[in-house]
Amino acid sequence: MMTTLPLSRSAQGAAGGPSRQLYMLLREAPDCAQATAYLQRRLAEAAAQPPAWSGEFAGLEAWLELRARTRAEELRQYQAARLEGAPRRHFATLAQARRFLCVQAPGLLVEGAWLHVVLDHWRQPAFMPLVKLYLDYLGKGVPATNHVAQVRQVLAVQGCNNWQELEDGGFVQGAIRLALASAGERYLPEMLGYQLAVPDQPAAQPSLLHELAELGVALPAPPQSDTIVLNVLRALLGGDEPAQVTDFLMRLELGYALGRIGLQTLPATPEDGAPQDPPAPGAIAAMFAAPPAGTAAAAGDGGSEAAAVEEPRAILRHAFPADEHAWETITSDLGLLEAQIAACASKAEAMTMLARHMGPAAHHQPLGLMAARVYSQLFALA
Repeated sequence: MMTTLPLSRSAQGAAGGPSRQLYMLLREAPDCAQATAYLQRRLAEAAAQPPAWSGEFAGLEAWLELRARTRAEELRQYQAARLEGAPRRHFATLAQARRFLCVQAPGLLVEGAWLHVVLDHWRQPAFMPLVKLYLDYLGKGVPATNHVAQVRQVLAVQGCNNWQELEDGGFVQGAIRLALASAGERYLPEMLGYQLAVPDQPAAQPSLLHELAELGVALPAPPQSDTIVLNVLRALLGGDEPAQVTDFLMRLELGYALGRIGLQTLPATPEDGAPQDPPAPGAIAAMFAAPPAGTAAAAGDGGSEAAAVEEPRAILRHAFPADEHAWETITSDLGLLEAQIAACASKAEAMTMLARHMGPAAHHQPLGLMAARVYSQLFALA
Protein backbone atom coordinates (compact mmCIF):
# COMPACT_ATOMS: atom_id res chain seq x y z
CA MET A 1 0.00 0.00 0.00
CA MET A 2 2.81 2.45 0.75
CA THR A 3 6.04 3.16 -1.07
CA THR A 4 8.28 4.79 1.48
CA LEU A 5 11.83 3.55 1.29
CA PRO A 6 12.58 0.58 3.57
CA LEU A 7 14.88 0.64 6.53
CA SER A 8 18.03 -1.40 6.12
CA ARG A 9 19.76 -3.67 8.58
CA SER A 10 22.42 -4.75 6.10
CA ALA A 11 26.11 -4.70 6.91
CA GLN A 12 26.54 -1.77 4.52
CA GLY A 13 23.79 0.17 6.27
CA ALA A 14 25.31 -0.52 9.68
CA ALA A 15 28.79 0.61 8.58
CA GLY A 16 27.43 3.68 6.84
CA GLY A 17 28.20 5.23 3.47
CA PRO A 18 29.61 8.71 2.81
CA SER A 19 26.37 10.58 3.47
CA ARG A 20 25.68 8.78 6.73
CA GLN A 21 29.26 9.19 7.92
CA LEU A 22 29.30 12.92 7.17
CA TYR A 23 25.88 13.35 8.76
CA MET A 24 26.99 11.72 12.01
CA LEU A 25 30.23 13.73 12.00
CA LEU A 26 28.61 17.12 11.40
CA ARG A 27 25.86 16.50 13.95
CA GLU A 28 28.62 16.60 16.56
CA ALA A 29 30.75 19.49 15.26
CA PRO A 30 31.34 21.47 12.05
CA ASP A 31 34.07 20.39 9.64
CA CYS A 32 34.44 22.88 6.79
CA ALA A 33 36.84 20.80 4.69
CA GLN A 34 34.73 17.65 4.64
CA ALA A 35 31.52 19.63 4.23
CA THR A 36 32.95 21.49 1.23
CA ALA A 37 34.16 18.30 -0.46
CA TYR A 38 30.73 16.71 -0.01
CA LEU A 39 28.89 19.75 -1.35
CA GLN A 40 31.11 19.89 -4.42
CA ARG A 41 30.18 16.30 -5.28
CA ARG A 42 26.49 16.95 -4.71
CA LEU A 43 26.55 20.21 -6.70
CA ALA A 44 27.98 18.32 -9.67
CA GLU A 45 25.00 15.99 -9.36
CA ALA A 46 22.62 18.95 -9.05
CA ALA A 47 24.03 20.54 -12.21
CA ALA A 48 22.69 17.61 -14.24
CA GLN A 49 19.08 18.37 -13.27
CA PRO A 50 16.86 20.40 -15.61
CA PRO A 51 16.27 24.03 -14.52
CA ALA A 52 13.17 24.70 -12.44
CA TRP A 53 12.54 28.16 -13.90
CA SER A 54 13.54 29.99 -17.06
CA GLY A 55 14.89 33.48 -17.49
CA GLU A 56 16.58 35.70 -14.95
CA PHE A 57 15.05 37.17 -11.78
CA ALA A 58 11.69 37.83 -13.43
CA GLY A 59 11.49 34.15 -14.38
CA LEU A 60 12.14 33.14 -10.78
CA GLU A 61 9.41 35.49 -9.52
CA ALA A 62 6.92 34.10 -12.04
CA TRP A 63 7.81 30.52 -11.14
CA LEU A 64 7.38 31.13 -7.41
CA GLU A 65 4.01 32.82 -8.00
CA LEU A 66 2.83 29.88 -10.11
CA ARG A 67 4.06 27.40 -7.51
CA ALA A 68 2.19 29.23 -4.74
CA ARG A 69 -1.05 29.27 -6.75
CA THR A 70 -0.70 25.60 -7.66
CA ARG A 71 -0.07 24.64 -4.05
CA ALA A 72 -3.05 26.64 -2.83
CA GLU A 73 -5.34 25.01 -5.37
CA GLU A 74 -4.05 21.52 -4.55
CA LEU A 75 -4.69 22.13 -0.85
CA ARG A 76 -8.16 23.53 -1.58
CA GLN A 77 -9.06 20.43 -3.57
CA TYR A 78 -7.67 18.16 -0.86
CA GLN A 79 -9.65 19.90 1.89
CA ALA A 80 -12.84 19.85 -0.20
CA ALA A 81 -12.46 16.12 -0.85
CA ARG A 82 -11.88 15.37 2.83
CA LEU A 83 -14.93 17.42 3.83
CA GLU A 84 -16.95 15.31 1.42
CA GLY A 85 -15.80 12.14 3.17
CA ALA A 86 -12.74 11.11 1.16
CA PRO A 87 -10.25 8.94 3.12
CA ARG A 88 -6.75 10.06 3.97
CA ARG A 89 -4.56 10.36 0.91
CA HIS A 90 -1.14 9.55 2.39
CA PHE A 91 -1.51 7.35 5.47
CA ALA A 92 -4.07 4.65 6.09
CA THR A 93 -2.60 3.68 9.45
CA LEU A 94 -0.47 5.11 12.21
CA ALA A 95 2.12 2.41 11.51
CA GLN A 96 2.59 3.79 7.99
CA ALA A 97 2.94 7.31 9.36
CA ARG A 98 5.58 6.11 11.82
CA ARG A 99 7.52 4.46 9.03
CA PHE A 100 7.45 7.71 7.09
CA LEU A 101 8.78 9.55 10.15
CA CYS A 102 11.70 7.12 10.39
CA VAL A 103 12.56 7.68 6.75
CA GLN A 104 12.41 11.48 7.13
CA ALA A 105 14.13 11.63 10.52
CA PRO A 106 17.72 12.47 9.43
CA GLY A 107 16.57 15.61 7.63
CA LEU A 108 13.97 16.59 10.22
CA LEU A 109 16.53 16.39 13.03
CA VAL A 110 18.57 19.16 11.40
CA GLU A 111 15.70 21.47 10.40
CA GLY A 112 16.91 24.98 9.58
CA ALA A 113 20.59 23.99 9.86
CA TRP A 114 21.50 25.47 6.47
CA LEU A 115 20.64 28.97 7.74
CA HIS A 116 23.14 29.05 10.60
CA VAL A 117 25.66 31.07 8.59
CA VAL A 118 23.33 34.09 8.45
CA LEU A 119 23.83 34.78 12.16
CA ASP A 120 27.14 36.44 11.29
CA HIS A 121 25.22 39.08 9.27
CA TRP A 122 22.74 40.19 11.90
CA ARG A 123 23.65 43.89 11.47
CA GLN A 124 23.10 43.93 7.69
CA PRO A 125 19.52 44.87 6.71
CA ALA A 126 19.53 42.52 3.71
CA PHE A 127 20.12 39.50 5.96
CA MET A 128 17.89 40.43 8.89
CA PRO A 129 14.85 38.54 7.47
CA LEU A 130 16.98 35.38 7.19
CA VAL A 131 18.19 35.79 10.78
CA LYS A 132 14.55 36.02 11.85
CA LEU A 133 13.78 32.92 9.79
CA TYR A 134 16.54 30.93 11.52
CA LEU A 135 15.30 32.12 14.91
CA ASP A 136 11.83 30.88 13.94
CA TYR A 137 13.28 27.41 13.32
CA LEU A 138 14.95 27.66 16.73
CA GLY A 139 11.73 28.78 18.39
CA LYS A 140 13.70 31.78 19.67
CA GLY A 141 15.02 29.46 22.35
CA VAL A 142 11.65 28.16 23.58
CA PRO A 143 11.71 24.33 23.63
CA ALA A 144 8.01 23.99 22.75
CA THR A 145 8.56 25.84 19.45
CA ASN A 146 12.11 24.75 18.59
CA HIS A 147 11.65 22.58 15.48
CA VAL A 148 14.38 20.06 16.28
CA ALA A 149 13.24 19.72 19.89
CA GLN A 150 9.70 19.10 18.63
CA VAL A 151 10.88 16.49 16.13
CA ARG A 152 12.94 14.70 18.76
CA GLN A 153 9.89 14.50 21.01
CA VAL A 154 7.69 13.21 18.19
CA LEU A 155 10.20 10.51 17.26
CA ALA A 156 10.51 9.43 20.88
CA VAL A 157 6.75 9.32 21.48
CA GLN A 158 6.12 7.40 18.25
CA GLY A 159 8.92 4.90 18.90
CA CYS A 160 10.84 5.87 15.75
CA ASN A 161 14.22 4.96 17.15
CA ASN A 162 15.59 2.87 14.26
CA TRP A 163 16.12 5.72 11.76
CA GLN A 164 19.89 5.34 12.12
CA GLU A 165 19.56 1.99 10.33
CA LEU A 166 18.52 3.66 7.09
CA GLU A 167 20.60 3.00 4.00
CA ASP A 168 23.07 5.73 3.02
CA GLY A 169 20.58 7.37 0.64
CA GLY A 170 18.34 8.19 3.58
CA PHE A 171 21.01 10.56 4.94
CA VAL A 172 21.64 12.58 1.78
CA GLN A 173 19.34 15.51 2.58
CA GLY A 174 20.42 15.65 6.20
CA ALA A 175 24.08 15.64 5.15
CA ILE A 176 23.44 18.45 2.64
CA ARG A 177 21.74 20.54 5.31
CA LEU A 178 24.60 20.10 7.75
CA ALA A 179 27.23 20.63 5.04
CA LEU A 180 25.68 23.99 4.11
CA ALA A 181 25.76 24.95 7.78
CA SER A 182 29.39 23.88 8.14
CA ALA A 183 30.82 25.26 4.89
CA GLY A 184 29.59 28.79 5.59
CA GLU A 185 29.97 31.92 3.47
CA ARG A 186 31.27 30.21 0.36
CA TYR A 187 27.86 28.73 -0.43
CA LEU A 188 25.55 31.63 0.36
CA PRO A 189 23.77 31.61 -3.06
CA GLU A 190 23.34 27.84 -2.87
CA MET A 191 21.96 28.16 0.66
CA LEU A 192 19.31 30.62 -0.54
CA GLY A 193 18.41 28.29 -3.39
CA TYR A 194 18.12 25.40 -0.96
CA GLN A 195 15.70 27.45 1.13
CA LEU A 196 13.49 27.78 -1.95
CA ALA A 197 13.45 23.97 -2.25
CA VAL A 198 12.25 23.32 1.30
CA PRO A 199 8.50 23.74 0.46
CA ASP A 200 8.88 21.04 -2.22
CA GLN A 201 10.18 18.43 0.19
CA PRO A 202 7.88 15.67 1.49
CA ALA A 203 7.74 16.69 5.14
CA ALA A 204 6.62 20.22 4.16
CA GLN A 205 3.45 19.17 2.32
CA PRO A 206 0.33 20.63 4.05
CA SER A 207 -1.91 17.65 3.29
CA LEU A 208 0.67 15.24 4.67
CA LEU A 209 1.16 17.31 7.84
CA HIS A 210 -2.62 17.42 8.26
CA GLU A 211 -2.89 13.64 8.07
CA LEU A 212 -0.04 13.18 10.53
CA ALA A 213 -1.85 15.50 12.95
CA GLU A 214 -5.05 13.57 12.37
CA LEU A 215 -3.23 10.43 13.52
CA GLY A 216 -1.86 12.22 16.59
CA VAL A 217 1.56 13.19 15.23
CA ALA A 218 2.14 16.96 15.54
CA LEU A 219 5.07 17.57 13.20
CA PRO A 220 6.04 21.27 12.84
CA ALA A 221 5.59 22.88 9.43
CA PRO A 222 8.51 24.89 8.01
CA PRO A 223 8.07 28.68 8.11
CA GLN A 224 6.80 30.36 4.94
CA SER A 225 9.88 31.78 3.24
CA ASP A 226 9.42 32.46 -0.50
CA THR A 227 8.75 36.18 0.00
CA ILE A 228 11.62 36.40 2.46
CA VAL A 229 14.08 34.92 -0.04
CA LEU A 230 12.83 37.16 -2.85
CA ASN A 231 13.27 40.28 -0.72
CA VAL A 232 16.75 39.19 0.32
CA LEU A 233 17.68 38.60 -3.32
CA ARG A 234 16.40 42.05 -4.32
CA ALA A 235 18.50 43.63 -1.58
CA LEU A 236 21.64 41.63 -2.41
CA LEU A 237 21.51 41.94 -6.20
CA GLY A 238 20.16 45.46 -6.60
CA GLY A 239 23.53 47.10 -7.19
CA ASP A 240 25.44 44.28 -8.88
CA GLU A 241 26.61 44.10 -12.47
CA PRO A 242 24.52 41.92 -14.83
CA ALA A 243 27.23 39.27 -15.06
CA GLN A 244 27.42 38.98 -11.27
CA VAL A 245 23.65 38.71 -11.03
CA THR A 246 23.60 35.96 -13.66
CA ASP A 247 26.30 34.00 -11.82
CA PHE A 248 24.49 34.39 -8.49
CA LEU A 249 21.20 33.19 -9.97
CA MET A 250 22.90 30.18 -11.57
CA ARG A 251 24.25 29.21 -8.18
CA LEU A 252 20.83 29.85 -6.66
CA GLU A 253 19.39 27.34 -9.15
CA LEU A 254 22.02 24.78 -8.14
CA GLY A 255 21.08 25.28 -4.50
CA TYR A 256 17.45 24.63 -5.35
CA ALA A 257 18.51 21.45 -7.16
CA LEU A 258 20.42 20.38 -4.03
CA GLY A 259 17.10 20.34 -2.22
CA ARG A 260 15.77 17.85 -4.76
CA ILE A 261 18.57 15.28 -4.47
CA GLY A 262 18.03 12.07 -2.56
CA LEU A 263 14.49 12.91 -1.45
CA GLN A 264 12.65 10.05 0.20
CA THR A 265 9.43 9.60 -1.78
CA LEU A 266 6.00 10.55 -0.56
CA PRO A 267 3.74 7.71 0.57
CA ALA A 268 1.58 6.32 -2.20
CA THR A 269 -2.15 6.88 -2.11
CA PRO A 270 -3.75 4.09 -0.04
CA GLU A 271 -5.78 1.61 -2.05
CA ASP A 272 -9.50 2.25 -2.37
CA GLY A 273 -11.37 0.61 0.45
CA ALA A 274 -8.23 -0.02 2.52
CA PRO A 275 -8.99 0.01 6.25
CA GLN A 276 -7.95 3.27 7.89
CA ASP A 277 -7.11 3.97 11.51
CA PRO A 278 -9.57 6.40 13.11
CA PRO A 279 -8.38 9.91 13.98
CA ALA A 280 -6.64 10.17 17.32
CA PRO A 281 -8.71 11.83 20.08
CA GLY A 282 -7.94 15.53 20.17
CA ALA A 283 -5.40 15.12 17.38
CA ILE A 284 -6.28 18.28 15.51
CA ALA A 285 -5.73 20.37 18.64
CA ALA A 286 -2.22 18.92 18.86
CA MET A 287 -1.28 20.87 15.73
CA PHE A 288 -1.06 23.98 17.84
CA ALA A 289 2.05 24.49 19.93
CA ALA A 290 1.80 24.84 23.69
CA PRO A 291 2.14 28.42 24.98
CA PRO A 292 5.79 29.34 25.58
CA ALA A 293 7.08 29.18 29.11
CA GLY A 294 6.72 32.49 30.87
CA THR A 295 3.46 33.53 29.20
CA ALA A 296 0.31 34.18 31.18
CA ALA A 297 -1.13 30.86 30.08
CA ALA A 298 1.90 28.92 31.22
CA ALA A 299 2.72 30.78 34.41
CA GLY A 300 1.54 29.53 37.78
CA ASP A 301 0.46 31.54 40.79
CA GLY A 302 3.50 30.68 42.87
CA GLY A 303 6.16 33.35 43.05
CA SER A 304 4.05 35.98 41.29
CA GLU A 305 4.48 38.50 44.11
CA ALA A 306 8.24 38.11 44.06
CA ALA A 307 8.28 38.47 40.28
CA ALA A 308 6.26 41.65 40.52
CA VAL A 309 8.79 43.41 42.76
CA GLU A 310 11.95 42.03 41.17
CA GLU A 311 13.88 44.59 39.15
CA PRO A 312 14.29 43.69 35.45
CA ARG A 313 17.79 42.47 34.74
CA ALA A 314 19.82 43.81 31.81
CA ILE A 315 20.49 41.40 28.97
CA LEU A 316 24.20 42.22 29.05
CA ARG A 317 25.77 42.77 32.47
CA HIS A 318 29.38 43.86 32.71
CA ALA A 319 29.63 43.80 36.52
CA PHE A 320 30.87 40.42 37.75
CA PRO A 321 31.96 39.50 41.31
CA ALA A 322 35.55 40.47 41.96
CA ASP A 323 36.16 37.41 44.14
CA GLU A 324 39.04 35.44 42.60
CA HIS A 325 37.09 32.24 43.23
CA ALA A 326 33.92 33.49 41.51
CA TRP A 327 34.64 31.75 38.23
CA GLU A 328 35.30 28.48 40.05
CA THR A 329 31.79 28.56 41.49
CA ILE A 330 30.25 28.33 38.03
CA THR A 331 29.47 24.64 37.64
CA SER A 332 26.70 24.48 35.10
CA ASP A 333 26.77 25.20 31.39
CA LEU A 334 24.00 27.73 31.78
CA GLY A 335 25.89 29.56 34.51
CA LEU A 336 29.00 29.56 32.37
CA LEU A 337 27.09 31.02 29.42
CA GLU A 338 25.72 33.78 31.62
CA ALA A 339 29.24 34.52 32.79
CA GLN A 340 30.52 34.59 29.21
CA ILE A 341 27.78 37.04 28.26
CA ALA A 342 28.64 39.24 31.23
CA ALA A 343 32.29 39.24 30.20
CA CYS A 344 31.59 40.42 26.64
CA ALA A 345 32.77 43.97 26.02
CA SER A 346 30.09 44.78 23.45
CA LYS A 347 26.85 43.62 21.93
CA ALA A 348 28.65 42.52 18.76
CA GLU A 349 31.02 40.34 20.77
CA ALA A 350 28.10 38.82 22.65
CA MET A 351 26.23 38.05 19.42
CA THR A 352 29.27 36.29 17.95
CA MET A 353 29.75 34.24 21.10
CA LEU A 354 26.06 33.28 21.29
CA ALA A 355 25.97 32.26 17.62
CA ARG A 356 28.61 29.61 18.32
CA HIS A 357 26.14 27.93 20.68
CA MET A 358 23.26 28.08 18.17
CA GLY A 359 24.55 25.64 15.57
CA PRO A 360 22.74 22.45 14.48
CA ALA A 361 24.44 20.31 17.12
CA ALA A 362 23.46 22.44 20.10
CA HIS A 363 20.57 24.86 19.54
CA HIS A 364 17.94 22.38 20.84
CA GLN A 365 19.96 21.57 23.98
CA PRO A 366 19.64 23.62 27.21
CA LEU A 367 22.77 25.69 26.51
CA GLY A 368 21.76 26.38 22.92
CA LEU A 369 18.19 27.22 23.89
CA MET A 370 19.39 29.79 26.40
CA ALA A 371 21.80 31.23 23.83
CA ALA A 372 18.97 31.54 21.31
CA ARG A 373 16.73 33.29 23.85
CA VAL A 374 19.38 35.89 24.65
CA TYR A 375 20.37 36.28 20.99
CA SER A 376 16.73 36.86 20.06
CA GLN A 377 16.40 39.57 22.69
CA LEU A 378 19.56 41.31 21.55
CA PHE A 379 18.58 41.00 17.89
CA ALA A 380 15.20 42.57 18.62
CA LEU A 381 17.09 45.62 19.91
CA ALA A 382 19.13 45.95 16.69
